[in-house]
Amino acid sequence: MTKSHRTLLIKRPLRIFTTEERGALVRVLNRADALGNLWARGFEIWSIDIDSRFAYEFDYFKNELRLINAKKWLAKVHAIFNVGVRLTNERDMGQGVFIDLTENILRLRWVIKRRAIIISLTPSEVGYIRGRLNESGKPKLARAWVDDGHLYIAITFEREVEPIKPSNYRLVIDVNSWRHGIAWALVDGKISSMGRERPNLGYIETLYNHVTMLEHKYGTLRRLGFHKTPYGRKLWREIKATRRRLYAYLRDYTQKLVHKLAQKALKYGAMVIIDDVLEESRRELMEEKLPNGLAKAYMLYLRRFIYLLTNQLAWYGVPYEFKRLPSTKCPVCGNELTQLPGRVMQCPKCGLKANRDEIPIKWALLHQRIGSRQP
Repeated sequence: MTKSHRTLLIKRPLRIFTTEERGALVRVLNRADALGNLWARGFEIWSIDIDSRFAYEFDYFKNELRLINAKKWLAKVHAIFNVGVRLTNERDMGQGVFIDLTENILRLRWVIKRRAIIISLTPSEVGYIRGRLNESGKPKLARAWVDDGHLYIAITFEREVEPIKPSNYRLVIDVNSWRHGIAWALVDGKISSMGRERPNLGYIETLYNHVTMLEHKYGTLRRLGFHKTPYGRKLWREIKATRRRLYAYLRDYTQKLVHKLAQKALKYGAMVIIDDVLEESRRELMEEKLPNGLAKAYMLYLRRFIYLLTNQLAWYGVPYEFKRLPSTKCPVCGNELTQLPGRVMQCPKCGLKANRDEIPIKWALLHQRIGSRQP
């Protein structure tokens, strides 16, 4: 049995809280973050100006905190809370974070004395929490902090999982830029099914072109010194809003695609093979001479995609491995392939001809056949 984790991030603008709550959130959580930084660097912490339970929780959860950047001067530990959940009539034990699913609210304690800050949960957040609880996950801890005018609460769920014994199926995932999509194939000695997943490129390009047009207008105003006029401020707000729409769309698409692929692997009990050479995808975009900003948009959240995918696979006990699967070398004779128009690859030696996205899958199929022959 191994322990796996998934995290729900709740984000709320500070402006939705009262003046008293805003002041307390900023003061207390920033203070707890500073104390956590000292604690991570080995200092004994004790503060009389905030709730003493913050220091206790640092020590209680020290084995669970993965301080990847603890050696840095500023370790991002944040304020640590224990977590409780009410599904029906479970008792509220006064935890720092209490999730009440009978009212779809979250109570954040220890920030203001003798009362909790109430946060309403969205339907998607409630669905996520119920989904993790239905999968035998339990809330382990929560971290809270304020940044850029927002309150963030990250709730980590923990689950003990028995790794599944993989079947003969392999789910091969070739991670390319969003322009060329995420290619996948389910193989079992042969290709059972395959596909290519990519977002709405027209929508991405529309948002990018709109931002570019607005930035040109704003740049003209800035050169003339009029960027702080009401019109200039309106342009800047529209630029930021359009960027947020692009980021939100790709972030949402990433999460849905990860869930789809993880469920496919779970359904077939497939070992997952991931080819994630992102630099090759970036070079391919540069060779197409796309605008730099658009090329960056096509690379957004790909590393997040890989992180979320491996995290969900571990949550369900699905085995996975990273393997380099060449797209420019022939899987039949090993010769270098020549690229034709339309991302078609051809071998000048043996005559193999296939789409560039199919070459890594053919390599994975070859590895599976070789592996099945070994005693």
